[in-house]
Amino acid sequence: MERESAAASAAEEPAVYEIDTNEDTDGMARTAEWTAASLAHASVLLTLVLGLAGGIGALVGPAVTLAIYFSYRDRSRFVAFHALQAFAYQVLSVLIYIVLAAALAIWAAMAWTVSGLLSAVGVGLLLIPFALLFTMVMILLLLCAPLAWLGYGLYAAYMVYQGSNFHYWSVGEWLEKEMKQ
Repeated sequence: MERESAAASAAEEPAVYEIDTNEDTDGMARTAEWTAASLAHASVLLTLVLGLAGGIGALVGPAVTLAIYFSYRDRSRFVAFHALQAFAYQVLSVLIYIVLAAALAIWAAMAWTVSGLLSAVGVGLLLIPFALLFTMVMILLLLCAPLAWLGYGLYAAYMVYQGSNFHYWSVGEWLEKEMKQ
């Protein structure tokens, strides 16, 4: 009996990220919500461009998403959810990129140090192509990762603008659970 009442109350409660589609909701209001939510996701472009320009500029994109969240949190759960989701995605992306760049730089430095030290014996000369290959893969990864994150963020903006309920891979589901509590 307890399960049935819990299931019934969960069925009555709309998901955090859905737009209320009652008859009294104006189509223009829904379009405005989709636009605001998609702008929150599209601010990933600011994060990338300003992050490349000056490092600390990467904080502008998440600041935009927080501004959208705080201005819409009482008016629209849909926009608030997507702004918060975009904020978490951008902050996590920047943090992951920093950790990845630091780890790869340490590994590349170790590879070149080992091959340089062992060059005195002659074995290091055989390791130089591997260190060079690792360095090239590292550079390619550090150049392509931000573009992949940008593409995923802009895809999210497009999907939300089309009216779809979009979740980032693991961030969206976690935030949805947190917002329901």
